[in-house]
Amino acid sequence: MENIKKYGPIWALTCLACAVALLWYAVFAISSRHGLELMVFDIGQGDAIFITASNGNQVLVDGGPTDAVLGKLGGAMPFWDRSIDVVVLTHPHADHLAGLIAVLRRYDVGMVLESGADYSTPEYREWRALLEQKRVPVITAHSGQVLRLAPQTELDVLAPIKSFAGMSPKNVHDAMVVMRLVHASSSALLTGDAEKSLEYDLLFSGVPLASDILKAGHHGSKTSTSEDFVRAVAPRYAVISVGRKNRYGHPYQQTLDTLEKLHISVLRTDQDGDVRFVSEGAGLRPAP
Repeated sequence: MENIKKYGPIWALTCLACAVALLWYAVFAISSRHGLELMVFDIGQGDAIFITASNGNQVLVDGGPTDAVLGKLGGAMPFWDRSIDVVVLTHPHADHLAGLIAVLRRYDVGMVLESGADYSTPEYREWRALLEQKRVPVITAHSGQVLRLAPQTELDVLAPIKSFAGMSPKNVHDAMVVMRLVHASSSALLTGDAEKSLEYDLLFSGVPLASDILKAGHHGSKTSTSEDFVRAVAPRYAVISVGRKNRYGHPYQQTLDTLEKLHISVLRTDQDGDVRFVSEGAGLRPAP
């Protein structure tokens, strides 16, 4: 008891000092960030992309097939941060949607962007019910929309080119939300699971496609990443989000051959883990 009385104030002051030091460390770590950060999470056989703008605005594009995205966000966000400004669901397949349900349960989400296509699965019904329960604003994506994230950073919606709101397309990949992230003079094309038919629709639509980074469509499968499309994008880097030893055989060898033929550096989450790009105005570049 005497020891507690004697050393109690010292321990209290020590704990307080540690807490203050930790807080200032976190503040300086956040304030030292500049430009744009784009992270393609190693999330297994699925997609999850996290964008942090220079002013701290955050966008999560898809959530992968499980709640593993929560651990990824915990490592990428400040420990006290429990909000995400924008969540984008490119399409309602479970390998993109399931993790977002866990995100919606844990985080406060400012708004959701999705195509509005109807999809009759338990996961999608649960997603829609949670959005209504938490009163999250839902915006229907369409070509021409611009989301201003920071003074020099925006997300340009390139597809859907036509409205799919309330529709149930035979192939939900036709209703894909495709976006081009632009920061100063650098850019990244986020294609979700866009297949070749949508790639050609984008080519013929005349929307700007040229980008430093291409997130290869549909995990590098044979249904995506046509040579004509890749030539139009002309990226320096292609990122393939894919699970290790997945049962689909992704990425497809023809896709890898196309990227090699066009001298594009390939980064794969199954081999490289989380893939991170940063930009301070001089172009997006890979970072540790």
